[in-house]
Amino acid sequence: MIANFFQSLSAHEVQYLLISGQAAVLYGAAVFSEDIDIWISPLKENCVRLVESLAELGAKYYKLTPPVSPAYVERGHGFHFVVGEEDDVFFLDVMGCPPRVPPFEQALRDSRVVSTDWGGVPTVGIRDLVEIKKTQRASDYPVIGQLVLRDLEDRDRPTEGDYRWAAENMFTLPELRQLLQAYPETVEIEGTEPLFGKLASALMSDELPTEETEQDIERLLTERTLAHQAADRRYWREIIVELRELRQKGELIPVGAPVVPLPI
Repeated sequence: MIANFFQSLSAHEVQYLLISGQAAVLYGAAVFSEDIDIWISPLKENCVRLVESLAELGAKYYKLTPPVSPAYVERGHGFHFVVGEEDDVFFLDVMGCPPRVPPFEQALRDSRVVSTDWGGVPTVGIRDLVEIKKTQRASDYPVIGQLVLRDLEDRDRPTEGDYRWAAENMFTLPELRQLLQAYPETVEIEGTEPLFGKLASALMSDELPTEETEQDIERLLTERTLAHQAADRRYWREIIVELRELRQKGELIPVGAPVVPLPI
């Protein structure tokens, strides 16, 4: 069914990018993800094509989903569907304006088509994916570190800016160790956290870093993570309030309602 889904998107000329868990899996930064998440161009005609594709596949609406209209798309709402039947089914989450990323057109230029068992799938670029993964889920932050490592591996000659970006997007100690072992020059970049230099020195000399150094680094990385989690909560607060108001008014799509083409 997943292969049919992507083929249908292509047949209906839907402009989209694969994001979130499955994108991280394709980049080798995660091992499993149940759901499919896509970012679509928020233009009205593209929303119409997406809904036509889902209607053709017999998709149904899932939880807390407003009507698929440009107004709700542009305000950052997510749209949730179940695609398939019985044992061949998956959950689909769609956004037109995810947080923390540039406009769709720019992200499309920075994307890549990844070869998969489902065919070639347009997939969001790693750096945009890193921003998308800065959610409230603690499990996303080790994945971010692995994405950062994949990004550097893809570059023949990383620049100072690349190393600085990598150091700023480390949130867990195991991934930071991997970064400093593979790219010790990271700590030479101006502005890099001095604590990282202490860890790099120990790693390069085959010594164990002191317990104090590790605790200080873990504290710093935890503070970074908490700051992003708080920012994500603030982002979703207004959207959640609006969803509650729509539910009270009976304007959310009922769970299980079949997807039907939008009026043009």
